Amino acid sequence: MSRLRKAIATFLLATICIPVFLIHRIALRLDDWLYPSLRDVIVRKPLFILGLPRSGTTLLHRLIATDRQLFTTMPLWELLLAPAVCEKSLLRQMRSIDRRLGSPLWRIYLTVENRLVGAFQNVHSTTLHSPEEDYLALLPFGGCFIDVIRSPMSERVWKLAYFCEQLDRSRQAKLISTYKRILQRHLYFRGQHQHLLAKNPSLTSWLPALIDEFPDACVIGLRRDPAQSVPSQLSSLRDGMRWFGNDVADPAIVDRFVHLLASYWQMMDRAKAVQPPERFRLIEYQQLIGDSHALISQTMDQFGYCLSEEGVSELQKHCSAQRLYRSSHQYNLEEFGLDQHQLDLAFHLDREATELDAPNAWSRGLTATHCSQ
Repeated sequence: MSRLRKAIATFLLATICIPVFLIHRIALRLDDWLYPSLRDVIVRKPLFILGLPRSGTTLLHRLIATDRQLFTTMPLWELLLAPAVCEKSLLRQMRSIDRRLGSPLWRIYLTVENRLVGAFQNVHSTTLHSPEEDYLALLPFGGCFIDVIRSPMSERVWKLAYFCEQLDRSRQAKLISTYKRILQRHLYFRGQHQHLLAKNPSLTSWLPALIDEFPDACVIGLRRDPAQSVPSQLSSLRDGMRWFGNDVADPAIVDRFVHLLASYWQMMDRAKAVQPPERFRLIEYQQLIGDSHALISQTMDQFGYCLSEEGVSELQKHCSAQRLYRSSHQYNLEEFGLDQHQLDLAFHLDREATELDAPNAWSRGLTATHCSQ
């Protein structure tokens, strides 16, 4: 039954995605002809938020994104519907026409969105206008790790997860080039005076390549106790995997994710050791939720970003609101056959030292991760 379910789900997904992906690839090529100055767009001092998933990356992303004068970030509608400039412009024109007609299409969209968002509210609340992970724009190019939901044992997909370790250099170069082109198009459409803000935990393994491609980039790495982040991540994938007939609690799948997130942990530790403080900052989840306003303000000063007056006000307002938030997402280690000792071994954690010297003790004795040369 699971094989039949997967076949049907894959067929339905392909029926939708293949035509859409083909249109996106044609539109991106069309951009080069319509907007020849695109190649000259500079992605100036971008800010990348990487690290363990379920460690506060979405919270930090959306708080920093409140300064719309300083930062620009890609909303979900651009990523899924309009990665190309010509597509963005077309949708903007359609929205303008819809407004003049009394916004009938917009009301239909809001009704559909509210129903869809409700189904995922407990795991990851989002809308088409919410800032999202811009690696989703790599879907038409087979460069998005989210495909692990459909094929959790695919070696092709897992090579993407270990980008700088397992993917061949030519494939790395193509995906990095494609990603940069997508960022250039966003800046061209939104405003080249702004700094690009991107949150992509799945691009943590890209870190050495990102630093090479964007030499003035700043990076925030986020981490959270694996006993919380690992089961939270697995739980968040449950419904998506079930739709394709996969069981996220399968020991083989669990083992792969444990080792992947451990490699992310090690990558953050290596970055902290070799990157200058004006380029990289490692933040623990408890620090973020403790005093997000002070932490973000300090980080912006550390990186040399100057928040706008309006941005400071918006940041204060949203940081105050997030203190009242309580997630209803429920998970535990046992449902995935895990225990704390097992995770401590995988992540090279000395739990007793951590309790005495948190969060620095978690950064000791970890193996460095290197980009292939």
